[in-house]
Amino acid sequence: MTNRLRGLLMALIAVLGLAAGVTVLASADTTPPPPTTGDNAAPPAVEDFNYPGANTISRIKLLRGDGHIMLADCAKPSQIQLWTRAPGNPDNKVCFTATSTTGQLTLQLADLFAVQTTGRSLHAELTAADIKKGIDVASDGIAGVGEGLGQEPTTVVELRITG
Repeated sequence: MTNRLRGLLMALIAVLGLAAGVTVLASADTTPPPPTTGDNAAPPAVEDFNYPGANTISRIKLLRGDGHIMLADCAKPSQIQLWTRAPGNPDNKVCFTATSTTGQLTLQLADLFAVQTTGRSLHAELTAADIKKGIDVASDGIAGVGEGLGQEPTTVVELRITG
């Protein structure tokens, strides 16, 4: 093999090796994959304040909140008790725990007759006969509402912890 042929062969090998390297580098895609859609899509990272698991709770309609007032088992200590004749509440109450000294929850619970608190002050927004009314319940207090006072059936629509 002559030097010239050997040089051409070496050049060809170098070019082929270089070409193979360029092909590998050119095929490496550094752009991120497109976002997934459908059932596999990740939920948005933006808080929508909808009550988690609300569609699985039948005895009360929980709508939105800031996460500081959470539905609780009435057999355990709770800070807020809503006394009601609403169906699905055999012990006549729905209980909540408060994880902060402030909090907000939008809900719907009909046939309310009393609101009771332990360790928290509370403001409740109520509706009766299409009239909206607010009441304040002092810490460790109880307040009769609606039928508990001989008035129209009352629905609680919002709870706010005030202290």
